[in-house]
Amino acid sequence: MTAAPSLTAEDVAGIHDTLALFAHVFDNDGVADLDRVFTDDAVIENTIGNGYTIEGLDSARQFTGRRSPDTPDHQTLDTILLVGADGIVRARSRYIATLIDGEVHGGDYFDILESTPRGWRIRYRISVPRHPILESIELPAEFAEPWRPTAENVVRFVRQ
Repeated sequence: MTAAPSLTAEDVAGIHDTLALFAHVFDNDGVADLDRVFTDDAVIENTIGNGYTIEGLDSARQFTGRRSPDTPDHQTLDTILLVGADGIVRARSRYIATLIDGEVHGGDYFDILESTPRGWRIRYRISVPRHPILESIELPAEFAEPWRPTAENVVRFVRQ
């Protein structure tokens, strides 16, 4: 098997900054700053209920601008970074979402990231709830396979 391409410490820090920035931008109605998180052609999906898909930065700005004041507050944690032999950089993070009534929900973000001239950005994100069990779209069992850590895809640092 071919080992995954390595990321530099600067790459890893940039990716983690981007993933952390999402909650700050989205939860604080930072519509103008969404380009600091997503690529122009980003696809963002959510599987809760009937699910939804947002395609492109302009649509993400419209969606964020319409969010209600009682939208959950998000925290991103326990991120793992994976790089496939094909060079695709994936992140799998847990999220905790605190609702306005204090109830807490949690789930996974499955992201594909891209290095752009502006820095690392999320090109694809799907949010999948874990607890509490909610009505949601069920993804095929093999969906998460590219985000499963293996000896071949875990990120290794390159010393500079």
